[in-house]
Amino acid sequence: MTATRLLVTSRDNQLMQFDADGDEVTRVRLPHYMNPDHAVESPTGTFIVSHCYTQLKQDQVSEVNTEGHVLSHFSGSLGFTAHIAVDSQGNIFAADYGNHRILLLDAQLALRHVIIEGHQLNDKEPWRLCYMEQSGQLLVGLFSGRVAVFDVPQL
Repeated sequence: MTATRLLVTSRDNQLMQFDADGDEVTRVRLPHYMNPDHAVESPTGTFIVSHCYTQLKQDQVSEVNTEGHVLSHFSGSLGFTAHIAVDSQGNIFAADYGNHRILLLDAQLALRHVIIEGHQLNDKEPWRLCYMEQSGQLLVGLFSGRVAVFDVPQL
């Protein structure tokens, strides 16, 4: 969600973007093999989508344009990526639920590094993310219902 828009994923392979008044701005039809879990708008106006690639039975993070064409993707070792967040430079935080860690991907969806390891989460599953860029804090909602707060160095 940006300051003025809300992005919603649907199980029928669509992204819907709404403005502050609740009016639909954009509807993006995703490729048939994408089963989306979460999506955010990038600083360049594309969409970053965490999804299951149904044909490969593999979780991925992909960048799609407003026509639904895949521009790039990350499918490295992921064990269900439930939630993602993005900063103003296009860096992507990915909650790797299955591997109990948080990944940092660059704007081209290449892995920069693992920024939070399982032991830092007390081996709990990261479920939701919120990056507070001004304070440099990453809020991690855990599947257990708790929230962990991490200081993230300047990217």
